[in-house]
Amino acid sequence: MIATAWDFDSAVRGYRWNATTPQRATVLLAHGFGEYAGRYVGHYCQLIPALTGAGVAVHAFDLPGHGGSPGRRGVVDVSQAVDLHLRARRKLAGSGPLFLLGHSLGGLVTAASVARDGAGVAGVVLSAPALLIEAPALLKLVGRALARVAPAAGIRPPLDPAGISRIAAEVEAYRADPQVYRGKLPALTGASALAAAEDGWRRYAGWTAPVLVLHGSADSFTDPRGSERFMATVPAEDKRLERFADGRHELLNDLERDRAKTLVLDWIGARLA
Repeated sequence: MIATAWDFDSAVRGYRWNATTPQRATVLLAHGFGEYAGRYVGHYCQLIPALTGAGVAVHAFDLPGHGGSPGRRGVVDVSQAVDLHLRARRKLAGSGPLFLLGHSLGGLVTAASVARDGAGVAGVVLSAPALLIEAPALLKLVGRALARVAPAAGIRPPLDPAGISRIAAEVEAYRADPQVYRGKLPALTGASALAAAEDGWRRYAGWTAPVLVLHGSADSFTDPRGSERFMATVPAEDKRLERFADGRHELLNDLERDRAKTLVLDWIGARLA
């Protein structure tokens, strides 16, 4: 499935996948740390083809330092990513119902974007979002200092790819993908993600957008307690948390991927009925 270019900002590479049936809505997709938007075509239970086949156009962009976007690999200022997300939303305004879907670090970017401005959002889907990030005070200070003077310096060892899925073929595909960054967490990425997460908790009490959150109980990349706390914090009337027992980080690539995809498609479809 071939994407067309979506040039909403010169700082990143954007993509558009048109609906293959009469268009009913648009999704703005935000990928996770180290990966890129195109993985959601052939992996993630072929989520993008499933959405376009349901009449939902998909727009996305590779984060700075990821996929086809310029920059040191894996290095992204999450505050800048949130600004880009808001800019992308403004570009898509007026194109019909707009849904936002973010995974992992993209889930944090999406949540921070909505927390800053929830206008014009028909619904939000967060997959294993990195909402709760904890670090000792000393590590925070060191991370902030390194982010200023050596933004690409690694501050945390690479995560074990086995944590993404219980399906061996998905883990091997992740390991073999030359576009996936599997190095240490850069200082700027870590420090700015922590700052965005902390800022989010100061804003979520004003959240009113409909939201679906999916998280696996055995996620070793992002903390499931963050999704539970988020659900308890946001006052939205339309909110739902789906827990996956023993689920790994990439639920749409894990053993219950069909259930996860059906939940996402049905949840969006119900809000278009």
